[in-house]
Amino acid sequence: MNEKRINVNQIEIQIQEIVQDGDTIIFLHFGGANLMMWQRIIPLFQAEYHLILVDLRGHGHSSKPATGYHIDTMASDVAGVMDQLNLLQAHVVGSSLGAEVGLSLAANYPEKVISLVCDGALESEYGPYSTWDGTEAEFEAHVAQQLDTMREMPEQVFPSADAYVASRQEVIGQYVEWNGYFKAVERYNAIQTPDGTYTKAFGKQALLSYMENYFNYRFEDYYKRVTCPLLMLPDADVLENEKETAVMESLRDLAPQAEIVTVSNWMHPYGWLLDPEGACQAILKFLHTINQ
Repeated sequence: MNEKRINVNQIEIQIQEIVQDGDTIIFLHFGGANLMMWQRIIPLFQAEYHLILVDLRGHGHSSKPATGYHIDTMASDVAGVMDQLNLLQAHVVGSSLGAEVGLSLAANYPEKVISLVCDGALESEYGPYSTWDGTEAEFEAHVAQQLDTMREMPEQVFPSADAYVASRQEVIGQYVEWNGYFKAVERYNAIQTPDGTYTKAFGKQALLSYMENYFNYRFEDYYKRVTCPLLMLPDADVLENEKETAVMESLRDLAPQAEIVTVSNWMHPYGWLLDPEGACQAILKFLHTINQ
């Protein structure tokens, strides 16, 4: 496994590379995570594929600029990484934020993306491809409130990396069973500040910059421009909601080669660290079909 820092767009992007003959797969993590979230699934892909794991800007060990957190900019970062590595094309697997960036990459750089897997970006926040029931004015008030709440949140700091990891265990443990994979992600996320304290790699300013763009994304504008084979991987709970399912199916119908595959008990976005076998087998089947 090779670790590299790639210079793109006046910043540095941290990657891990597992070299192998065959097509390349680029893995893009969810918001607040980092390239360590993929460690559990590497053995399922490395025998057949050349793997690139990316820390998106603001995350993990990549540069943390104050701006540039629109998904189109982050997709440009990934395209730049590909250029620096002399990769003409790759399959892309993205989770949540990573799915959004992958969707932008496939829409804006279609020549670079062989196929795309989206664990996320399966509905817009507002508009005909969303589940928002209120008016536009009510949506705008909702967005303003959400952003104001984020602005008022203090930046958390911790006396040690262990204290940071313990804090994350307490938060994540409220929703899922904590394990060694979560621990590895959060240990990697613990960034030391100049005064010797520790904080989360994806800090408040970066999160706020991202969210200020997020509410305005209309993913339908991207799906319309995706020409490669596209696998949509929904959370199992989404399938129990008729409206969410209808929106997702409408987005699927915008892309000429899109399909929805359901995985029993799949949990977005933590499934990759909990029980990824079913999702990985679905992705491998999808990739093998493309290569036939």
